[in-house]
Amino acid sequence: MPTLLSSLLDLILAPVCLGCDGPIAAGDTSRLVCKVCRSRLVPLPAPRCQRCGAPRLRTGREVEPRCGECEGWPPSLRVARSAWLLHPPADRLVHQLKYRGWRALAGPMGEWLAALPLPDDVEEEARIVVPVPTTTTRLRERGYNQAELIARAFARCTGRRILPALARASAATTQTVLQPAARGANVAGAFRPTGVGEREIRGQHLLLVDDVLTTGATAVECTRTLVAAGARCVSVITFARALDARRLTAT
Repeated sequence: MPTLLSSLLDLILAPVCLGCDGPIAAGDTSRLVCKVCRSRLVPLPAPRCQRCGAPRLRTGREVEPRCGECEGWPPSLRVARSAWLLHPPADRLVHQLKYRGWRALAGPMGEWLAALPLPDDVEEEARIVVPVPTTTTRLRERGYNQAELIARAFARCTGRRILPALARASAATTQTVLQPAARGANVAGAFRPTGVGEREIRGQHLLLVDDVLTTGATAVECTRTLVAAGARCVSVITFARALDARRLTAT
């Protein structure tokens, strides 16, 4: 009966895909993102940097000797991985979660992160998940922190523990409106330790979770704060990765 009732409801009130606004086919177990949109999600193309996961630039047959995306990151920022490129429909899904109140999207986003292959040492060592915090003002406006929702879903899927070990100390300009060169300065000093799980993070390899990775400025600043609080190192995972067009056209 529940299956029959569900099928009848689908005929009357077909669920709408948050990636394309089209109807989700009857019988599709996903009630948020349709099969077509799921098939359109684009992984980062190879060859990829072993550290940050970004596509390596090519010059003719040669691949760049050093990755320009993570070259300036501190050694304590171990690796970065992202499930998908910030291309349609991934960009729309991020927008729907972050600005349109579709909190339920954090569930499938966390599941996609849980399926993301991680280096063996990260998989084995990084058992504590730390969400990238938002400001008190944005938390009050939205009612939630999208990175925390994704982090909680990911932690449930992987059996990890989540610790809100960071707080955003300043209401800096949103990173999305800034040029890459300005992003580092915008988040400098923007984070502080909350004291939550202070003993647990000492000497640990932590897993930082956010919705999007762009230049890595936020991840770098969070890493510095966590290491100063006693962590050994940090790796970062995000649902999507925004990249310079050169890294996509040259692969």
